[in-house]
Amino acid sequence: MDHIPATYSDLKAVITARYNSLPRQLKKFGRFALDNSDVLALETVTTVAERADVQPSTIIRFAKAIGYDGFSDLQQICRSRLMEDTSSYRERIKTIHSDKHEGTDVRLNEFCEAGMDALDQLRLNTPSAELDKAVKILHGARDIHLFGQGRSFAVAQYLHYALSRLEIRCFMADGAGGMLNYQAANVGPEDAVIAISFSPYTPVVNSVVTELADRGVKIVSITDSPLSPLAEPSAVSFEIAEAQDQAFRTLVAPMCLAQSLVVGLGQAIADMQITRTTPV
Repeated sequence: MDHIPATYSDLKAVITARYNSLPRQLKKFGRFALDNSDVLALETVTTVAERADVQPSTIIRFAKAIGYDGFSDLQQICRSRLMEDTSSYRERIKTIHSDKHEGTDVRLNEFCEAGMDALDQLRLNTPSAELDKAVKILHGARDIHLFGQGRSFAVAQYLHYALSRLEIRCFMADGAGGMLNYQAANVGPEDAVIAISFSPYTPVVNSVVTELADRGVKIVSITDSPLSPLAEPSAVSFEIAEAQDQAFRTLVAPMCLAQSLVVGLGQAIADMQITRTTPV
C-alpha cells in the first residue's frame, strides 16, 4: 500500500475509498470501525470482535489490508482520535448506565445523554470549511429543494419552514402521492438540494439524489456515515454518527446542524445586502 493511514482522518478516507473492493466480512467490519471507533480504542480485540459480530482473525486481516501490522496499530489510531476529546464522551455515558428500574425519568436521562453524545460528535467532526462550503452552495442556488423521508422528514420540514422565513425559494420534495420523481424533475442545474437520510436509508431518495448529482446539481447531504449512499454524490456531506444501540435515535444533532446552515445562510444574505447598500 502506498499510504498507510497515520491519523483517523486518513483511516476514514482509506476505508471509504477501498470499501467496495473489500471482501464481505472485511466490509462488514469496516463499517463497524467507522461507526464505533471508540469501541476499537477502548476494548480488546476479542471484545471488539464480539461487538462487531466477526471473528478476531477478521479484524487482523482488516488491519493488514489497510496497511497496519495488526490490531494494535489500528487501535492506536482510534485511541489518538478519542484523546482529542478530553471529556471522553463515551466514557461519560458509560458511567450513567441506568439500573433495572426503567421509569420515564430513566428514559429521559438516556435520551438526554444520547443527544449530548451526538452533539459532541457533531461539534468535533464537522469542519468549519465544510459548513462554509455548504452555505456558499446554498447561497448561490436559484432554488433549494429538500429531500427527506421517514424520520428524516422532520429535519427537511424544519428547513422548509426556516428557509421560507428567510424568504428563500425552497421546495419540499416529500414524495406525496408517489410524486417524488416528478418533483425531482423540477430541479435544475442552477438549484441546490439538501438531502437527509440515515441508516437503513431510503432507496428512492438515494437514487434520486444520485441522478440529480449526475445532472450537475449540487447536493448537500445530512447522513450518518461516509459509506452512506448519499455521501459519494454530494458536494458536501455531513456525517452525524449516533450510538448504534439506541432503540430510538435522536434528531438533536441533525436539527442543530440544520439550524446552523440556516443561520449561516441568513448571515451570508445579510452581508450581501450590506455590501450592496454601502457607498463606494
